[in-house]
Amino acid sequence: MIYWSFKGKTIAEKSLPVLVYDKTAISCRYESGGRHGIERVDEFHRIEPVYVGTREQLLKIREKLLERYKHVFNDIFDLEWRTAWVTPWYMQQAGKIGEISGEQDTGTIDFEAYMPYRGNRKDSEWLEFQNLSILGDKYISAFNIKTQKSELWSGCSGIGLERWTTAFLAQKGLNPDDWPKGFRKYLDKLPKGIEFL
Repeated sequence: MIYWSFKGKTIAEKSLPVLVYDKTAISCRYESGGRHGIERVDEFHRIEPVYVGTREQLLKIREKLLERYKHVFNDIFDLEWRTAWVTPWYMQQAGKIGEISGEQDTGTIDFEAYMPYRGNRKDSEWLEFQNLSILGDKYISAFNIKTQKSELWSGCSGIGLERWTTAFLAQKGLNPDDWPKGFRKYLDKLPKGIEFL
């Protein structure tokens, strides 16, 4: 939705990079494999930072986000997680695969969490709970977004709230006494439920 607001516009160089923090993003889609608790739903909620700028600006933003995400996953959630480099299907179909200047610039880093109920770490499928993408000019071109002289790129990071919850509870359980100290600084007990008469 954010790209629609920039459609056909020219962004001043001095405004770059444009950083948008969208915490109201709702995705409604049928994920193959059907629903599976809060892990896989027809409607899911996410926080989505979106960034528009030059290639160099986006590479710096990616590095900063990676450092902050490591802090959250390690020091607050205390998750067992890993990354995977992927090219999303919509980038493949647009022919946006490749390297620039010897680096993998465009594409997506998926963050995956080990899910103990799925089996052992080596053989079981891990759950993708977040991503971090640099999309090159895919959406910039599609929505005819320009700046005064630089080549614009865009990127985003989808933070799936249901997936974060699933990964955390699968690894740490429902008992707040077993949750990591870093997390308990923010939430040390479950909220009281609804009482029905």
